[in-house]
Amino acid sequence: MKKILLTILLTNLILPAFSFEDYIIISKTPVKSVTTENIGVVEAKPVFTIDNKKKLIILTPISTGKGKIIVTTTDGKKEILNVKIADKKTDIKPHEGFRYFRISPPPEGIEIPKPPAAIDIPQPLRGNG
Repeated sequence: MKKILLTILLTNLILPAFSFEDYIIISKTPVKSVTTENIGVVEAKPVFTIDNKKKLIILTPISTGKGKIIVTTTDGKKEILNVKIADKKTDIKPHEGFRYFRISPPPEGIEIPKPPAAIDIPQPLRGNG
């Protein structure tokens, strides 16, 4: 039992702490499908918005390494985006027709305000008749 606990403790101490960066990828043309070549390194999912333009992709790093994202557009073209995930940085090779924006959490010490409480709306008066 002691050996198991010691092994778990040492494994957790040896593993480095990673702070991966998520990205939003915006395509100039609508996206039909998105696949990843190396699933263990990066995950990419298309996002369909209210206006249904189908131009957004969310990129989520899983572990360090290199991966490729294959984007199929509605006009049948296949575009390949090369991604390199490092300990504290995500690099996406520039590709024509795509823009990249890092999704960053708010800085420490910033509180996001809560929505206002529900307001009671008075009921209309009911008359006789």
